[in-house]
Amino acid sequence: MADGRFPTTDYGTVVLHWIIVVLFFVLLATGLRIASDDPAYLWLRALDRVLPMEHLWYRHLVSASLLIAALGGYAVYIRRARLTQRVRLDRARLFAMRRGGKAAIGALNGLVLWIMFGAFAVEIVTGVMLFSGIGNGDLAYHMMATWILLAAAGVHVGLHGLYGGARQLLRIVRPGILVIAPPPPDFAELLAEQLRRENATRASAARPQGSPPTLYTPPFAAAVAVGLVILAAAAQLESMTRQELRVIEISRAEAPVLDGDLSDPVWRRAPVASVLTTQGEDFGGTGESRVEVRALHDDEFAYFAFVWADPTRSLKHLPLVKTQDGWHVARSNAGAAGAEASPDPLEDKFSVLLAKSRLPLIGAAIHLSRAPLPDKPPGRTRRGLHYTDGTIADVWQWRASHAGSIGYIENCHFGGPAEPHGLVPDAKSGSYSGGFMRDPEPPVWHENFVAGVAGGTGIVQPLRLPLDPVAMMRAMGPVSDDIKVSEREYSRWWMSEGESRPYPATGGDGIAIGTVMPSIVMLDNPVSEQTGIRGVARWAAGRWTLELARRLHTGSSYDLPIKTGTLMWVAAFDHSETRHTRHLRPLRLEVD
Repeated sequence: MADGRFPTTDYGTVVLHWIIVVLFFVLLATGLRIASDDPAYLWLRALDRVLPMEHLWYRHLVSASLLIAALGGYAVYIRRARLTQRVRLDRARLFAMRRGGKAAIGALNGLVLWIMFGAFAVEIVTGVMLFSGIGNGDLAYHMMATWILLAAAGVHVGLHGLYGGARQLLRIVRPGILVIAPPPPDFAELLAEQLRRENATRASAARPQGSPPTLYTPPFAAAVAVGLVILAAAAQLESMTRQELRVIEISRAEAPVLDGDLSDPVWRRAPVASVLTTQGEDFGGTGESRVEVRALHDDEFAYFAFVWADPTRSLKHLPLVKTQDGWHVARSNAGAAGAEASPDPLEDKFSVLLAKSRLPLIGAAIHLSRAPLPDKPPGRTRRGLHYTDGTIADVWQWRASHAGSIGYIENCHFGGPAEPHGLVPDAKSGSYSGGFMRDPEPPVWHENFVAGVAGGTGIVQPLRLPLDPVAMMRAMGPVSDDIKVSEREYSRWWMSEGESRPYPATGGDGIAIGTVMPSIVMLDNPVSEQTGIRGVARWAAGRWTLELARRLHTGSSYDLPIKTGTLMWVAAFDHSETRHTRHLRPLRLEVD
């Protein structure tokens, strides 16, 4: 005891112990914040005020790498320092649990430590699998191991308190000098040691003067060295396994036709990059979809083909139905899974995110919290907001009901958080979108209703009505109120300005009760040839195929150039507004 009152613990154990503790709580805080966005763990939002919300995935993954290195270093340290008796769990210790007293407490603490080691192993294995995109099912085991670790850590501290009260607990903050105990006597080892000494004596006599002595590495130095090797190996492995998307050069005459069909011969020359995207909504109950990506360029335009699994063709977006008391947004009888799922019918979507090669990990533009910005309103879903530190991230968004006859792809971006009045994509929605907005170009579509016109009755007021309601319903095809039923292939759930008329300011609208019409009106504004994105998608046999084209360099400050080093993420929406699939590691573009 250093001052006659409290015992000490060797400095190596103190340093490594607190490194592991700090990293564990960083992982716990960031992991719980990430999990709080999952419909199964919405109760974690009670911790909204205390959990971090910046760079969550990056901090989580870096802390995980450091923790693996620290655990590897600790294993080396306790062996080199001959401290393995602290964690030894042999028959004698197990029998000690029956005797009671301090011996039983010590034995039980050893058992708890091995439970923690096992939980750490599960966390590491499942974390690597999730990071590598192997599957989404490991997330449940990852969370289970987190709860086991949290409970075991509490029991571990409690057992130390039972063993020696405050004196025992405070040992971990009072470092002392490491005293390496001699190994336990063993006849065979003593005989071997005697033989080694005799051989060493002979070798010393035969060795020339000035021969280098045998080096001894202190236990803590060995632990640090092992930890650094683990970190270096992890960084090298991550760099070597990053997936590239090669953008093949073609001639202008070989450019593919954008029709959602990959039968153009030129696509056979494009290598396929495949990523498993997870943690989405529905997709047949799996929440995941594998996405294949191909890319070409002709020195002016880049052409991308995305193929992803989706069991249903969902085209309708908030259709309007005429009832006896007025117009309503049609409801579904089979809302998507999740506590926050909307019963409104929504279309399938697909998004592409391009970012500069600064941090090759997702998360810099994702801020999970009910209200991430204290001086700004929260998002409509109260799940968080997308915004950056001012850096532009390019976003392309295909929506099944918004493409119209021109193959329109929404050209959007993430930027710094803007003032609410300047950022709402649709002024009628009354929602704040943080740093996400469409690029400043003339609108190509608008929603066809104003909500809340009759104060809580659910009645909406259309902005335009079809000139021929019967023809419009034929164009939409069979109407089902089940979102798990696919729409007909050539159905369209939008109408143009030319086939519609303004909603009358007074009097009835002349539309029969039971009429259904789209809530999307496509405008006559053309898409910019310089900065716009064109694309066509087709669904068949449970897979969407989307072909799109955009200039390599648009010259817009809201667009990122398509060049070597640009990072790409993809996300699929299965009749969902915001809950999309995701993947952690981006595709890195390699442009020929």
